[in-house]
Amino acid sequence: MLTNLSVRNFTLVDRLDLPLEAGMTTITGETGAGKSILLDALSLTLGDRADFSRIRSGADRAEVSAQFDIADSQAAKDWLIEQQLDSDNDCLLRRTIGNGKSSAWINGHLVTLNQMRELAEMLINIHSQHEHQALTKSQYHRQLLDQFAKHPDLLKSVTEAYQSWHEASLQVAHLRSQLDEGRERLELLSFQVEELTALNIAEDEFSQLEQEQKQLANAENILSILGQLTSLLEEQEDANLESLLQHSLSLTDQLPVQTSRLAEAREMLQSAAIQVEEATATIRREADNIELDPERLALVEERLSQIFQLSRKYRTTPEELRHLTQSLEAELAQLQNPEAALQEAEKEEKRLLEHFLQLSEQLSKSRKAAATRLTKEVNSHFDSLSMKGAEIIFKLEFKPDEIRNIWGSDQIELLVRTNPGQPHGAISRIASGGELSRISLAIQVVTAQGGQTPTLVFDEVDVGIGGATADTVGTLLRDLGTRAQIICITHLAQVASKGHQQLKVSKQTSSDTAQTQIEKLEDADRVDEVARMLGGAKISDKSRDNARELLDGNHV
Repeated sequence: MLTNLSVRNFTLVDRLDLPLEAGMTTITGETGAGKSILLDALSLTLGDRADFSRIRSGADRAEVSAQFDIADSQAAKDWLIEQQLDSDNDCLLRRTIGNGKSSAWINGHLVTLNQMRELAEMLINIHSQHEHQALTKSQYHRQLLDQFAKHPDLLKSVTEAYQSWHEASLQVAHLRSQLDEGRERLELLSFQVEELTALNIAEDEFSQLEQEQKQLANAENILSILGQLTSLLEEQEDANLESLLQHSLSLTDQLPVQTSRLAEAREMLQSAAIQVEEATATIRREADNIELDPERLALVEERLSQIFQLSRKYRTTPEELRHLTQSLEAELAQLQNPEAALQEAEKEEKRLLEHFLQLSEQLSKSRKAAATRLTKEVNSHFDSLSMKGAEIIFKLEFKPDEIRNIWGSDQIELLVRTNPGQPHGAISRIASGGELSRISLAIQVVTAQGGQTPTLVFDEVDVGIGGATADTVGTLLRDLGTRAQIICITHLAQVASKGHQQLKVSKQTSSDTAQTQIEKLEDADRVDEVARMLGGAKISDKSRDNARELLDGNHV
């Protein structure tokens, strides 16, 4: 559960440390006081995209931290260990934005936003006030079923099977296209392969020829320099390195006193003499291997010219000519027997399609089972939400011949009737805005009850309802708070009064600044806030009595 939210220099918040408790926490306040700022700050720590305009005026950066107790979240613990970010039962998510940069940390370790989002999904789920609008979209209907069915492994298998089949089908289409254009391509490839094969370039031949050409072209100069080196090393009669070093060794041996430094100097002279002798031998061998061979030079340069000519013609490098030859040979071999290659590809495509459709059918059955459970549970809440006789159903059809994508082969649509005796129809046409809100709320409560996420945030999901319906919604959320931590931003007194604890957001303004503050309400202050929500800005004794009645109706 979320135990603390810390905010620094974020929008209208200068500094905030907000401890949070288990159960249901309601957050209230006047419109514009800054309730949404808290949600935006929390969302930032969960991996939302950084908005640098949210940095408080006058500050150079903003920072938000969310502390979680993960003692009861084994999935989060396992993930942290796998990512080598493990801690005890506490987990700290921190985010900073400033100077055009955004950084994310988990337990003090710098992480990517994807890592932060992965972990956040295991810790908290935010239900938006606009979530009911998604009910009109078919994509949401599929997502809703898949989330409720809890079959991510099956869904992943279907996605992978589709991608494999899709790639195979593209290959079949490519081969069929090649078959139609095969004759012309075959003639071109035959000529190209014949020309390149005639060159018969060997592995690393170009680099070896380049080296040999340089040596042959400069043979006379190389021999001259090597001769001079040999003369300096051993052939000069008056003074060469070998004789000079031997003379130096003789002189050191004649010294009447031998110190450790002189002994060290003699060893170095002795080593130098040996190395000069070895260098001389190496230079002689190299000189013996170098010949003035104009004919060989002409052959090498002719070969290099052939390689350069073909590399320019085929728009590749000399080093890649051999690889190009092999690639064209492989394509030519395929084209020389295109029917066989196409038949093999079609066979593989058929096998992959059958595998995809088999998995898609399993997925469809899992969705149908989930749809039955979900609609039964959601429909059970409509009477208490003042929608007596309302009913949702999922129209789910398995259409393997028409629909094939990474989500399977299902056509899914959420249908509704809002009054008994009416036919079910598209939810976008049948339900009003208020009905959409209540349907969405019922779905969210049901899906939250079966979920594993320890913290659930509801952002004004009670919009469009009131009276007894609002009281029912509050009761539902309070009951949910016995199984998970619930944080509910609301404008309804009936919902706010159901919280195990209540927080009030307010805004303090002066001539040049504005500051959002938040406080935990106790006793009389809570009565006054619920009374304000019931009766407006002027709080009367009657509205206080009504507030006390609402609050006294709860039994923690």
